Amino acid sequence: MAIITYQLCLIFYNLFFHPLAKYPGPRLAAATPLWVIWSYYKGKTPWDLLDLHNKYGPVVRTTPDGLSFINASQWKEIYGHKPSGELEFSKDPKYHAGWKGEPVILNADRHYHGYIRKLFAHGFSEKALREQEPILQEYVDLLFHRLDSISQSEQPIDLVQWFNYFTFDFIGYLTFGESFECLESSKMHTWVNIFFSLLKNMALHQVVARLPKLAQYPASLLMIPSQVVTQVATLNTLQKEKVNHRLKTQPPVPDFMEKMIAAHESGKMSYHQLEENSQILIGAGSETTATLLSGLVWLLLKHPRVYDKLATEIRTMFERPEDITMISVNECRYLLACIEETLRIYPPSPQPHPRVIPPGGATVDNEFLPEGTFVSIPIYAASNSPMNWTNPEEFAPERWIGEDARFENDKRDASQPFQYGPRNCIGRNLAYVEMKIIMSRLLWHFDVMNATDYNWMDQRVFAVWEKSPLWVRLCPAKRT
Repeated sequence: MAIITYQLCLIFYNLFFHPLAKYPGPRLAAATPLWVIWSYYKGKTPWDLLDLHNKYGPVVRTTPDGLSFINASQWKEIYGHKPSGELEFSKDPKYHAGWKGEPVILNADRHYHGYIRKLFAHGFSEKALREQEPILQEYVDLLFHRLDSISQSEQPIDLVQWFNYFTFDFIGYLTFGESFECLESSKMHTWVNIFFSLLKNMALHQVVARLPKLAQYPASLLMIPSQVVTQVATLNTLQKEKVNHRLKTQPPVPDFMEKMIAAHESGKMSYHQLEENSQILIGAGSETTATLLSGLVWLLLKHPRVYDKLATEIRTMFERPEDITMISVNECRYLLACIEETLRIYPPSPQPHPRVIPPGGATVDNEFLPEGTFVSIPIYAASNSPMNWTNPEEFAPERWIGEDARFENDKRDASQPFQYGPRNCIGRNLAYVEMKIIMSRLLWHFDVMNATDYNWMDQRVFAVWEKSPLWVRLCPAKRT
């Protein structure tokens, strides 16, 4: 009875006396965390948050102690660099509830995160990209050799799978000094399959972490499959094998592990941290790029005008596939616009990334917020809201290159698919190079025809998009 009385009093306080009581939003969200728990559990958080902002405006109360913003100016306030001596808005610990042990780049504090990021930066520099291009082109050539061979049967091909094969092989090589050999074998490596499974379980850990303490253990037994323990053990074994291989290998180009290995050997990074950070590198550098490529192909297939315009640009620009390089693709203005528009409509990491107001409180959107308040910008909602975009549901690459006056008032800064500030995606430049080269080669080599008989965009989100196969038919490109 005492617990029930306490919960009822807490609900009453949250609704009427809490410092956030003045903000609009669903009453259930203001009273308890149940609204956001249910939204995460369904895998529909991006759309649910967009609906809330469409109904309540640019600032919405989504939990008793949490606010969601979609104005572009809040990116800097919430996620941007803080002056020396000013406390940062740290990450919500529930966001990485499934990540245990020593700090890694995902959950490190401000200072240690900066240290790890400097170690990563070596492998993502412009100089490193130039030296990595021959390796990239080697895997691109292998991808299109395999696609060309398989397309001869005239049977549908699942591009989601093949994009994943490519990205995991390439990023695997730059991390471990060897690929997963997905392209060669035409199947996912066990490491990759387990990684995808554990991503969903990480999202479910976020749900469990929002429950009352007494409910967390029984909820985890119900929601998180029992085989997770076995999967984690298998992944750890495979991870050790990969890391140990890299420790014995010296790749011919700057890679992602070189500086981390040096830190490990000098005692500044444990072996466990080396394993965990390398796992994060693989996931962040592979799945997201494959997701964007898949989304772009789908949107092109559903918009023939855009497809034809992009194919014409690529086939006019390049006489031979060998002409498609990390430098030459920068001349493809419409290609970049198509990528930016896909990142807006279908951001690979669509969930909000909550931050916590530090001790002493802080001002966001000209309003003082007490310490402990959770604030976030939902990436999908901000980039698909009519408050930021004209006709946001329309796939219109022209909005990024000033070719259509209808979109001149779009708030382009609202779209931040690679996040913002000191914790933004360090692999952004590499991702753009991969996406530009792959899409250029795809439309140079092939006419792509839709063979998917369902709405491919009808997906759920558990940390990442839960994608169905993207079936297409590939025929040799017809040139006029």
